[in-house]
Amino acid sequence: MTRIRRGYVDVSWGQVHYRWAGSGPPVVLLHDSPRSSVLHVDLMAALATDFTVFALDTAGFGNSTPLPGVPEVPDFADGLAAALTALGLGRSVVYGFHSSSKIALECARRYPALFAGLVCDGLALPPQTASADYLARYLVPFEVRADGSHLAGKWTLIRDFHRYFPHFAKGAANRLPLDEPEVAKVHVYCMDTLMAGPAWTSGYGAALRYDARPALAELAVPCTFMARADDVLVGFLDALPQPLPPRSIVERVPASTDAWREHLRRRFSDYSAGLAPASAPATPDRSAGLQARALYLDLGHGQLHGRLLGHGPARPALLLHEAPGSSRQMLPLQSALAAHGVSLAIDLPGTGESSPLPDPSVERIAGVLLEALDALGWAEVDVYAEFTSSAFAVELANRAAGRVHALALDGLPPAPASEDFLARYAPPIRLSNFGSHLTETWHRLRDLEISWPWFDRSAAAGRRHVPDLDAQRLHDMTVDVLKQHETYGDASLAALRHALAPALARVRQPVLVYAGGCARGLATQAIATALTSASVTDRPADAETRALKARAFWSGAESAQAR
Repeated sequence: MTRIRRGYVDVSWGQVHYRWAGSGPPVVLLHDSPRSSVLHVDLMAALATDFTVFALDTAGFGNSTPLPGVPEVPDFADGLAAALTALGLGRSVVYGFHSSSKIALECARRYPALFAGLVCDGLALPPQTASADYLARYLVPFEVRADGSHLAGKWTLIRDFHRYFPHFAKGAANRLPLDEPEVAKVHVYCMDTLMAGPAWTSGYGAALRYDARPALAELAVPCTFMARADDVLVGFLDALPQPLPPRSIVERVPASTDAWREHLRRRFSDYSAGLAPASAPATPDRSAGLQARALYLDLGHGQLHGRLLGHGPARPALLLHEAPGSSRQMLPLQSALAAHGVSLAIDLPGTGESSPLPDPSVERIAGVLLEALDALGWAEVDVYAEFTSSAFAVELANRAAGRVHALALDGLPPAPASEDFLARYAPPIRLSNFGSHLTETWHRLRDLEISWPWFDRSAAAGRRHVPDLDAQRLHDMTVDVLKQHETYGDASLAALRHALAPALARVRQPVLVYAGGCARGLATQAIATALTSASVTDRPADAETRALKARAFWSGAESAQAR
């Protein structure tokens, strides 16, 4: 089975996220709007025996940082060149699909030395660029709404993308002669669109506004213009200028995925003849700063995704998010810690962008955390854990006493929980053809802020705090949970099955526990007050105060140990 790894490369405006696999001469795959490099996973697996295949997330899509302002295709082309250069690929074969074929074409025009060959699959050449009215109707603005209704709207839009062209025209002539994709594929497409957020209109709009003809007139690299027979853009092959640019050809491909892949393999082989095999991407810079740097750590079970942030002399901190969730929800806390020292917030295995574990348990997840410390070369850390992740922090502290200096635990889950409780707490997410799984997940995460447990509607279950119902935060959490809807609950269920109290009693490091007055906080209080080594305090309402209080505790623990 082909292993596809993921990584980030630093560029002037942020980071570009990519996937890579295989060995051989370099081939770069670009996706259409509003997709991400996940579009090419199957193609990468098919090509990896012959090429080192890189699939990039265009700026603003997938996990890549958006370009500033309102970028046009030349800006995206410059960004592509910057990413190729940062990856150290040299001359490569570049494949552009639909809107990205315009980016690749403009990049080849500007930076021909980076291209051994170009394949434009579905290059749109309308007689004139899109009108302002067309753009306004096509590019539905992305707006996160406090009630979560934007999720249903986006799902409907994605379904109509696969039914009509353009999507806003519902006439018989606009109905696409294609089978609608299965719900799993619609879900992945929708995740890409939700990840792009507001950037989807700028990236897509740039392509719709771009006239490719000037670039065609100046193209100096070998190029294949192609399209499948069942592609809605196949008719534009007839609009290509005659004569064609030097060393260019036109090819019509049968409406067969196997034939299409084999055609690409042959074309990539022709263009890459004489190219040296590409080297594996270098290990990226793992230093931190005042901007969060996302990264992947290659570990035994797969890859662990996280975010580094901060600088200063303090001991590094490992931050563990509440599960379900992702490292993104730790950014406010990381920002508050940034001036004092480096912190790493990780996506727990099976959540966000981290590879799942085949046997998720508290012990196994703690082992992954220890591997992460080894990969970073961190000899000793302080650990901050939110609620369910306290189980992993405690297990790590017991397993590697010399590596964990002190703990700050933002709540303690009552455990072990009953099987009925577990089944209700993190139920399977079943994809719905009507998109109801999106709004169900949104409301489940929203209810988690309001009640403990989230499914308990009684007055006694109400959490006595000001809930964080920020719409963008809930949107980000919903997207991160749904990225891995099949494993999103692995970590939380492992924590809730674990007997935390006896494990916590064995901890010899200093422990700070945040408790509160609601059902969730009282459970924390009951566990923590039985421990003579724990410092129990009221939970500060804001992340900045929680972070600084934890840092002061860690520093105090260091001073006490020094004495």
